[in-house]
Amino acid sequence: MLASARSGMLHALFLNRWLHLTAGGAASVGLAYVAVRSLAWGEVIRTFQSFPVVYAALSLLPLAAAMLLRTARWHVLLHGEPATFGQVFVTQNTGIGLNNLLPIRMVSEPVQMVLVTRRYKVPSPMALATLVAGNILDIFATGLLMLVGVWLVPGLRDGRIGIHLFGAFVMFVVSMLVFVAVSRGLGAIPIANRMRFFQRLMVAATLLRGRPLRLWASFGATLAHWLLLGVAGWGLAVGLGMDVHPLTMATILVAATFFTSAVPSLPGGLGTYHFAIISMLNALDVDPAASFSFAIVMHLMVFAPSSAIALGMMSRVGMTFLLRSEPHTAEARSAPAGTAPGESEE
Repeated sequence: MLASARSGMLHALFLNRWLHLTAGGAASVGLAYVAVRSLAWGEVIRTFQSFPVVYAALSLLPLAAAMLLRTARWHVLLHGEPATFGQVFVTQNTGIGLNNLLPIRMVSEPVQMVLVTRRYKVPSPMALATLVAGNILDIFATGLLMLVGVWLVPGLRDGRIGIHLFGAFVMFVVSMLVFVAVSRGLGAIPIANRMRFFQRLMVAATLLRGRPLRLWASFGATLAHWLLLGVAGWGLAVGLGMDVHPLTMATILVAATFFTSAVPSLPGGLGTYHFAIISMLNALDVDPAASFSFAIVMHLMVFAPSSAIALGMMSRVGMTFLLRSEPHTAEARSAPAGTAPGESEE
């Protein structure tokens, strides 16, 4: 049933791809025009001619560490399950990469669920519970980071960056409200208590609540992921002669990511992501040519690795693997109540 629902969701999303692409294209082109209409292109060309390749290469180190920590956020919650760290890394980045490449920016979690259950045999309830828990911890971490950034960074505290941080906070609040509604309502749905999958899902969620150390470790990995992403952006910014604090950069990148997720855009967030980065840096009195160069390169650094992994995985398994219906996928292994499969209580 769960596999059929996931496949049906993917089918429906792909059927509406042209509507998404049209709306995203219009939004991306419009925002990109607003971002670059006042650029001095001669300055942009000179900035790229003297581009700090060494700084960009060094920035790849914290970026790679950030990607590994993002995987650790989920893998630490899957302790005792058959998926290895490398398999979780590929699964997570395939979902994120396809989300980047497609005009439908709602396929990341369904793709990750299909891969981790069908290919790596993680029971569906535990896969869903850990995936949702990781995403909720991500919401808490990014919200905390934005609050600290606004509090400590004068340029953010003075309100010079309005729409992007406001949009990011709106996404944060909406995500939390949805989570509260789902978590409070799941057990209250009468049919859910009589369906085997929902019963196992609630058991899996209960097991996670019984692993506070792993939840804290997942939260720490999530927070470190975003901070290291800020360090990667800060290293690139230093090479471009920009005076931006690493915490400021982390806050900007978080806000840009939320903004890109909230606004329809072309595949990869083209135009929308660049608008968010350029306008926020310009609000901090950064040179427009440097802001544009930073947005182009940072976009490639953030989006290209996951997209390449997704293309590689799809060349191996094919899109039909994700879309076909399998009603009995990755059945949960039997385990005593209150104990994770293959694991004693911590």
